[in-house]
Amino acid sequence: MLLLDGMAGIGKKLIAMELAKMLCENSSEPIIWLTPIDGKADDRDTPAKIDAKVAELSQKFMRNPFHIGYITESAIISVGMVEHLLKNFELKAYGNRAVIITNADLMNEQAANKLLKTFEDVPPNTYFILTANSRHSLLPTVRSRSTCFSVPFLKNEEISKTLTTYGYAASSEDILEFAAGSAGKAMLAIDSNYSELREKIKVYASHALKGDASAAILYAQTIEKDINTAAFFLEGLALQCPAHIHSINFLLQAVLAKKFTVEHAIQNMALRMAQKI
Repeated sequence: MLLLDGMAGIGKKLIAMELAKMLCENSSEPIIWLTPIDGKADDRDTPAKIDAKVAELSQKFMRNPFHIGYITESAIISVGMVEHLLKNFELKAYGNRAVIITNADLMNEQAANKLLKTFEDVPPNTYFILTANSRHSLLPTVRSRSTCFSVPFLKNEEISKTLTTYGYAASSEDILEFAAGSAGKAMLAIDSNYSELREKIKVYASHALKGDASAAILYAQTIEKDINTAAFFLEGLALQCPAHIHSINFLLQAVLAKKFTVEHAIQNMALRMAQKI
């Protein structure tokens, strides 16, 4: 078992795929994927639906293993998905068998415990390669059974090269600054037109820092309120206003955890900045 952890979009899936190919080079066994999926609970317990969704996502990963927009915030790996995965091991393997479990930190506890039994007694010639944004989000018993390797951040020149490799235009300085070492984050920022959002962030911050929270809140009504844009808005605001980074990060985590609405976070931050809190 190998666990690759590190920031989203730095190439963990690419490493996992290359390792799986090497392990299965002389094997007739296909690479097996397990990745978080969203939708209704039944979708994660129905074998045909699991296969269809995992196949769709794995194809996207193979086309572009850096992009971070394929897994939604509601996606999980459920116990039903793990049970379906384990049925693969009821059949004899003809050569090495590699299993890639992406975003393993999105396994719920039931799923992780179910998988632990297999990890304790891995089938012959079977290799598990897990990816996670943080190894500490996994159960300690999973970590202890894995060889862990932290994948480093990418340098700006590596991000630029990766972007052009996967069909993106040359990256601007603001995109590289926002990406903070992640090619996948740069890709999502370009797809989401972050450069235009950055100009809106500047106007919002200008109003709030002058003490006019009402003007900032009113202006923010022109900004989309979906979760990705909200996250980009708050992260971009942290770059624009580093003195308020702790408050911004608190609100960002609250929005991602769905404890605050996007509107609540934007209003709250305008008031904090206007009052210099």
